[in-house]
Amino acid sequence: MPLFEKVLYSTDFSPLAEYAFQYVKRLKSAGMREVVIVHVVNELSVELPEGLDVMQETEAMDVLSRADREYLLNVIERARALEKDLKKEGVSVKLKIIAASNAAGQIVKVAEEEKVNVIVIGAHGKSLLTQLILGSVSLDVVRKARCPVLLVKKKD
Repeated sequence: MPLFEKVLYSTDFSPLAEYAFQYVKRLKSAGMREVVIVHVVNELSVELPEGLDVMQETEAMDVLSRADREYLLNVIERARALEKDLKKEGVSVKLKIIAASNAAGQIVKVAEEEKVNVIVIGAHGKSLLTQLILGSVSLDVVRKARCPVLLVKKKD
């Protein structure tokens, strides 16, 4: 079995996440066959139940405010663009857009459920002191994940 057969790519659609996506695409040459794209929506800012996968429960959007619904539709559109890009490369893709207050915990949970070989996530490269005080999703994923985590830091 290839080392990177199934990859979880976590994105917040930031420029850093887009940079990390370029690394995900390069893993095809290392045997990648499937990518699980995960975006965690803070369930406190968008009124959705904790753990709800918007891609599986689209009717949940019917009860949202217009602004929240537009936000989620934009997120889905951006995720579909990533999916299309990977499918052009011959890679199978699953999309998961999940409402949760703990992004790192949700990313790790999906990684375990999907039995991925590696998690790819962007890292801002803040100082250790800043990370200890403020926390970091990528650092938290590294701490909690049971599989390897590829942290992608963009060169300044």
